[in-house]
Amino acid sequence: MKSILYKLFFGKPEYNRPEKVSAYRLLRINLASIWNNDKHHDIGFEKILRLFLVSIQIIFLGIHVRNFFGKFGTIKRNVAVEFFVLFKTMLPILFMFTGLYHFKIAVIISIYFLTETLCYVASLIFASDIFVKPRSYRRNILMLFFNYMEISFCFTVVYAGLHLLGEKKLSVLDYVYFSIVTSTTIGYGDLHPAVPLGKVVVCIQAIVVVAFIVLFLNFFGSKVETMHYDEE
Repeated sequence: MKSILYKLFFGKPEYNRPEKVSAYRLLRINLASIWNNDKHHDIGFEKILRLFLVSIQIIFLGIHVRNFFGKFGTIKRNVAVEFFVLFKTMLPILFMFTGLYHFKIAVIISIYFLTETLCYVASLIFASDIFVKPRSYRRNILMLFFNYMEISFCFTVVYAGLHLLGEKKLSVLDYVYFSIVTSTTIGYGDLHPAVPLGKVVVCIQAIVVVAFIVLFLNFFGSKVETMHYDEE
């Protein structure tokens, strides 16, 4: 069973080469590369945005997960990152169905992971040249799906934890339903924010999701098309 699981998650052992550069050192290299315009002659707001998206990684858990598991090899690091993304996707659902969303700390944690995901997606778009070419763009699109669901579920915790849909009693499914419907920009109108802050959060979620879908799918669509031509 152990060998089967190893084969399933890690493939061939020879693929699992140890990381030559730690995630922390790579972060410093990328910051220096952007600052010195080694790859692009970006200036002004573009350069500020790229520097921000790279430097802010240090406050999120993702880079620390990559740095720790990178010691065990590239493949094991990638699998650890996948489980971390899955964990972030399921955590807000756990908050909802256990009733922990009533505690403000659950809302704060959800906003923290939500911010990490949004910064990561933005960095793939605006600072993609600093990333090593992934083993599979299809894997990244799969991660995109989890990121998309994580965004919806994190907003669910925000709506429920801050009572943004009013004080009337709503089920967990109602909050999940409202967030996903908002994420799809459908907006049936059967549920709606009852306080001004709720309207602000809905606007933020709608803008975030539209930008997420349009920019990210367009970016990876071109990557997959390029990969398809390369394979041919």
